[in-house]
Amino acid sequence: MKNGQVRVRIAPSPTGHCHVGTARNALYNYIFAKQYGGKFVLRIEDTDVKRSTKEAEEGIYEGLRWLGLEWDEGPDVEGPFGPYRQTERLELYRRHAEELISQGDAYHCYCTPQELALERKAMQAAGRPPKYSGRCRELTEAERKAFLSEGRIPAIRFRVPPKMVSFQDLVRGEIKEDASLYGDLIILKSDGTPVYNFAVVVDDHWMQISHVFRSAEHISNTFRQILLYEALGFELPQFAHFPLLLNPDRSKISKRFGAVYIGEFRDQGYLKEALLNFIALLGWNPGTDQEIFSLDELLEVFSLEGISSSDAIFDRGKLDWMNGLYIRKMSLPELTRRVVPFLEKDKLVDLSSDRETKLSYLEKAMALEQERMKHLNEAPELLDFFLVEDLQYDLELFASKKKSKKEILEMLKIVHARLTEVSPWMEEALERVLRGLCEELNWKAGELFMPVRIAVTGKMATPPLFATMRVLSKERTLKRIKRAISLLEASLISKEQV
Repeated sequence: MKNGQVRVRIAPSPTGHCHVGTARNALYNYIFAKQYGGKFVLRIEDTDVKRSTKEAEEGIYEGLRWLGLEWDEGPDVEGPFGPYRQTERLELYRRHAEELISQGDAYHCYCTPQELALERKAMQAAGRPPKYSGRCRELTEAERKAFLSEGRIPAIRFRVPPKMVSFQDLVRGEIKEDASLYGDLIILKSDGTPVYNFAVVVDDHWMQISHVFRSAEHISNTFRQILLYEALGFELPQFAHFPLLLNPDRSKISKRFGAVYIGEFRDQGYLKEALLNFIALLGWNPGTDQEIFSLDELLEVFSLEGISSSDAIFDRGKLDWMNGLYIRKMSLPELTRRVVPFLEKDKLVDLSSDRETKLSYLEKAMALEQERMKHLNEAPELLDFFLVEDLQYDLELFASKKKSKKEILEMLKIVHARLTEVSPWMEEALERVLRGLCEELNWKAGELFMPVRIAVTGKMATPPLFATMRVLSKERTLKRIKRAISLLEASLISKEQV
């Protein structure tokens, strides 16, 4: 461990927003750093200039911060080992590439993409694994000058030694691979930008990264990076490779099965606490039956010993279950605060005035829907009838197999008259009046309650009717029943005229 301090990093490429796999790896790195009093570093690997965007970089910051995974050093946080964007470190890569050339471990390669493609095709046709032939390894000065005179700008290749490479993975134990299978590796492209494996080694060394924790897809890169560490005389960090995240059909996780970016999960109404809990279990087992963990609890119980070497299945059904569980456990004031942005987006609430009064009313409505809600973005659909002034009625909902619309209309008129007399406007009184009316009219409870529910909410499925009427208030309830009566009357008159 360099200087005796744990230093870990997450190093996403800004070619897309913060991916759930990136978030899982960031979480494990973050926890490990906190457990050992170390530093959690964010580095932006933006050397893919054509695909990297500022928007994607901002999406990475936004996603990780939304989850509560704050970094100690990064492009937007001062640190002693910056800059923390690779495009701002190009001179450092060039200097180390030239160092490898001077010590005989690298050389200039003048091969064109077309020549390399033909070479690969010939090897495949011969039944051999494609790798660079080494044709530029021992060029004479005259040959180099000739290539330069043609206008060829060389890349720099690393001489891969024909040897077995091994390392002790903290999750998987010892892993080995034969480096003679690779062929010489490009480390600096002809435009001066470094390739991934080279830049990572240089950055991790100069940023004094002690542990490199990442997904298993990087195991093959680790062997190549070890060769570069050795050639440059750098101390090796310790490595751990986490399970791959797979869809239920065992394909690599993708948008085909839903959201993959953290911002998408947020927009779909997942709680950050639930998502963080869920991704913590994608590859890690606490060794107990406990499944619900806060971030503070994870800081206490997480360990690398609990990381599996098997791939992890992204079970969206379990995430939905967990999200619903967190919603039901959340305090009403906090849950109400969380759903407000979704309601504002659909223009169902405006808190620019009478904020406290409106929030108090929202809490009462939310109390009736909390048990049914699985995602925060369901709030507009679940709460809309509490928030709009004029309901949109589908009059066909009033249709019944046992009662005609005319009978329902007359019943609603009686309901309106009886409810006008109810005081105080409480659930017990409302239930007493409507159940008494069922006996008086010889209607079953369902036959009477459902049309009243539709008149009051515009829907057939809602929270308990009497609690809903209480929250709506006497004035709004009576106004809605009266409007439903008017619409039903107009509909029946129209049919009679036809």
